[in-house]
Amino acid sequence: MLHRVNQKPTGCHPPAPLAAALRRAVSLPLALAATLPLAGLLNGPAALAQAIQPIPVQTLPGEGALELKVRRLPDAVEVVIEGTGPGPQLQQFTNSAGWEGQLILPRPSGLRRGAQQLALPEAGFKTISLEGVGDRFVIQVTPVANGPVNRPVVSADGRNLILSFPAVPQSSFQTGRLDLNTPGRVPQTAFVPPLQPRAAAPPLGDMAVGSMVLRNPSYVNVRGPSVTMTLRNAPARDALMAVAQLGGYGFVYVDDTLTNTPSLGALSPPSGAQRLVSISFRNEGYARAVNSILLAAGLQGKLEGNLIIAGPRVLSKTFGTQLSKVYRLNQVSANSAADYLASLGATINKTYTTTSTSSEVSSTGTPANNTANSTATTSTTTEINSFGAGQGPLLGLIGTTDSRLGTITLVGDSSIVLIAENYLKQLDLRQRQVALSVRLLDVNLENSQDIANSFAFRWGNNFIVNDNGQLLGAFGRFLPPTVDNLLGPPTANPSLQYPRDSFFDFVQAQIVSRNTKLLASPTLILQENPSRLRASGGGASASGSTGGLDEYTIDSPIGRSQANEAAVRVGTNVITNVEVTTDSVSGSTQCQLELSTAGLTLGARVEKIDDNGFVTFSLSPSVSAVTDTVPGPPACTSEISILSVRRLDTCALRVREGQTLILTGVISDFDVAEVTKWPILGDLPLVGQFFRASSNQRQKRELVIMVTPRIIRDDDGGTFGYGFQPSSREMRQFVSNPR
Repeated sequence: MLHRVNQKPTGCHPPAPLAAALRRAVSLPLALAATLPLAGLLNGPAALAQAIQPIPVQTLPGEGALELKVRRLPDAVEVVIEGTGPGPQLQQFTNSAGWEGQLILPRPSGLRRGAQQLALPEAGFKTISLEGVGDRFVIQVTPVANGPVNRPVVSADGRNLILSFPAVPQSSFQTGRLDLNTPGRVPQTAFVPPLQPRAAAPPLGDMAVGSMVLRNPSYVNVRGPSVTMTLRNAPARDALMAVAQLGGYGFVYVDDTLTNTPSLGALSPPSGAQRLVSISFRNEGYARAVNSILLAAGLQGKLEGNLIIAGPRVLSKTFGTQLSKVYRLNQVSANSAADYLASLGATINKTYTTTSTSSEVSSTGTPANNTANSTATTSTTTEINSFGAGQGPLLGLIGTTDSRLGTITLVGDSSIVLIAENYLKQLDLRQRQVALSVRLLDVNLENSQDIANSFAFRWGNNFIVNDNGQLLGAFGRFLPPTVDNLLGPPTANPSLQYPRDSFFDFVQAQIVSRNTKLLASPTLILQENPSRLRASGGGASASGSTGGLDEYTIDSPIGRSQANEAAVRVGTNVITNVEVTTDSVSGSTQCQLELSTAGLTLGARVEKIDDNGFVTFSLSPSVSAVTDTVPGPPACTSEISILSVRRLDTCALRVREGQTLILTGVISDFDVAEVTKWPILGDLPLVGQFFRASSNQRQKRELVIMVTPRIIRDDDGGTFGYGFQPSSREMRQFVSNPR
């Protein structure tokens, strides 16, 4: 629906100068094939008519095709310039006064109702104006608070120009009254998206990437004459020695076979004499020839002055100085960082302590009177284990960790230590946190109608009774004999207590309507940390827990067994099970109570928070209430409560930050109709209502869950935490009191 405010021309107002604006504006051709769907106003034309107040301006008289109109959308304002025709051009820029657009038409036109100026303050726009003559017009948008205006989304449909500005979301108010007699669904508008013309993959997001250029640590940078050589299955040590002599270098081969322990059964690596190579060089560069032999033999090499050193592990051996650095990590654990560096070729040394306990039993005395004595001996063994990958950019680096201080110590060549330091900087990042704002609404609608009619009349010694639709009749002064009074005196007719030839009637009607609502709005702060806190399982005792962290439990499948989980439980602990145990020796009986929560239980787990603002999480909300109680075992005086539980266990959900996910579907409908009536007479129209009793019970329960994730920004300029707004005056005074 389009709404406009027309202004009567009051004079001639020349257009704004366009020369300076055209020099710094960028021409933007418009696509003419796009047609956008237009939504109507939420609050109707009356609300917009009050919001858009005309401001008198000077206009240029004349007839034309252009006219300014405004569409108010829930979260945007569309400025429509009607009559632009095909091929308009818009040059737009922002300044201190707001947003300004220069509209250029392919042929001259005019303003249908003169210069127009509209006001829409509740949407954040102070004025929206259109003026100009010929083929050039000016569109000016000024915000309520002086400042820049976001650039609009520009589109055209071949006849009109549409500018969509983001605006303050429009609040809508819904008034109504629940009909408790007929609880039912609230009608919702449904929208079915159109089918895609072809299969489309999900959108991709950005990914944080850290890059480093690594130098090959095994490359030996030497200079020498060209090499022409052919060898077949020759020892690598001899080939390297010959090439080193050809270039005028000294040569040292370092073999690590002496460090192995053949007694342990481990296979020793081949020595320099056992590493065979087959090469054929013809005028090959000297550096390429040396490094090719090292590569073919699987050896490491390095240059120390004029000396070439080769061997299986020579990168960790040097004549010069080495660099040692101790890093205290902030976020990542020292052991995790050390394992990561070991996978890149570093040698990590870790200390493991093993404690073993042995016991000895000795007996003294005679066989008839034997006494056993037990002696326990504890021994502690400390071992140092070294591990690391055989290849990678960190070969030759040695590291160790300290779990108490959270530090890692690196020793090696300065260039390799610098590479490892860059890796640690990219590892030691803060894990993201998210605040899950959860709203739970539990609505119970109950309605029951009971109509009962009871009457009795006596005619002589005959007595007819209608007891809530049940027919009772007695004829004669005495009732017929039964099993109880067959041998005893006859039972008198109860009609003898009432006067003769009289009629009695009693009508009872009752309508009960009940509306209950449970509203909870917890906010859970979660971190994407999958580390294990405790083992899940176990049942709660009378005190609410079994006493050990390994048996911690909460009435939810998600119960803080991991660091990325959180749970909220609000309610009353009630007895839901009783186990009776009897001591076989003393014969005493013990009652072990199992407690459950009657109220609200919410468990949440965060799986992933990516860099594009998407949060993957799962929820397990539950609402329970006591519906009945039954007696417990005779040995225990407690009663067992019967709970009515409504629980929703979601799978992994992915929601964008700031969006609200509404989970419904936990709906319970209960409808019971019961009628008690006389045969034949109870089915008669009109009269039959006096010979029957009816009872109708209707119940509807619905659980609505709304979740809004918000990623916590802890960088510079980020907001730490979330503000709390108390609802009561006393609580506000308590929070604002600095003492």
